[in-house]
Amino acid sequence: MPTFEYECLVKKQRAESEAPTFCMFFAPAGEALQWSVVEPIQDQGLGFQRLVNPSRVRGVKRYLEQDNANTIPTSIILTLDIDGLALQRLADQLEGKLSITIPDEATNDQKPGLIIDGQHRLLGINAFSPETPVPIVAILNASDLETAFQFLVINNKSARVPRDHIRKLALNYNAEGLELRLRTARLSLKKNYALVGQVDEEECSPFYQMVRWPTPSAEGRAIVPAAIEGALQYIEDQQLQPIKEDNDALLEFFYALWNPIKSCWPTIWENRQANLLSKVGIICMTQYLTDSLTKLYEWREIDLVDPEQVQARVESLLTNSLTPEFWSQPWKEGGLDTKAGRQMVVEDLTRIARNRRADLLWFEDLVTIGRPETRRADAGDVS
Repeated sequence: MPTFEYECLVKKQRAESEAPTFCMFFAPAGEALQWSVVEPIQDQGLGFQRLVNPSRVRGVKRYLEQDNANTIPTSIILTLDIDGLALQRLADQLEGKLSITIPDEATNDQKPGLIIDGQHRLLGINAFSPETPVPIVAILNASDLETAFQFLVINNKSARVPRDHIRKLALNYNAEGLELRLRTARLSLKKNYALVGQVDEEECSPFYQMVRWPTPSAEGRAIVPAAIEGALQYIEDQQLQPIKEDNDALLEFFYALWNPIKSCWPTIWENRQANLLSKVGIICMTQYLTDSLTKLYEWREIDLVDPEQVQARVESLLTNSLTPEFWSQPWKEGGLDTKAGRQMVVEDLTRIARNRRADLLWFEDLVTIGRPETRRADAGDVS
């Protein structure tokens, strides 16, 4: 039976007997996951914790990988059941040694720890390195009622710092240095425009080093910054709860939309004469795919923060509903970079999907392009 021991501090925050006892200690992330469990929300029973968001887990891992100075001082909060006598011994002293014993190959029901806040931090730190120590505040021998109460209070009373406060704080520090550190956490003082930099600089991005900044080194690149900024803004404007106000989830979702396009349509991706990577193309394709996936999310058929699910659905849309040839055709009208013009493109994408579903020619009744025989001679193979 594995036993884990940790030096700890034990304290009651309030003297009343019904107030819980806190135990504070450090444990390697991998060990903590051996004796604790994240219990998902359930329709019935005592489960209350939120489902794991893979994007947030990867975001924590990435944040730690970005800079050797990046740390996470915020404690994991969990309940921990221990022997009554051991609890009494700990409660009688400020400093002590916490001992946790679990059965061999313990099931979730046999684990004494139940995480009520910080599951993504713990899982992300473990993905980075299981040996990394994490600060833990354990509520000892808490009742189910106390556990649920603490979860609800912690997750409903926390408030984001207003962006104006962040900007005011930044005035007291070297702006360039602070911005660089913030970017390792996918935060910024400038919000979406700075996220365009992330899209351009992250190797996992489909648009890695493709953004045309106003610098000599970026001259000739395919994508204007406003295209990425507009696409990200459209996703944010939908106020999708899993992605709302979470830069990691936003970028992971955006990458999951576009990585399949890059891999499924390589020829059109490389064709600089095509409209796909124009500002209109990027914003409209993002809008069409986001709207399509949002309906699936509303029907509970997809988890928007699971990139594998998103990518699989996008690949299906690319294969069965859309065609890359649409993007190799010249626009009938040149001025589509307006709200009305972009809406015409999105409506044509919808019309293509419906044409294919009805076994019609894909280009029937499109308003933004002519029939395929009018395509440019340099369109080439667009598979």
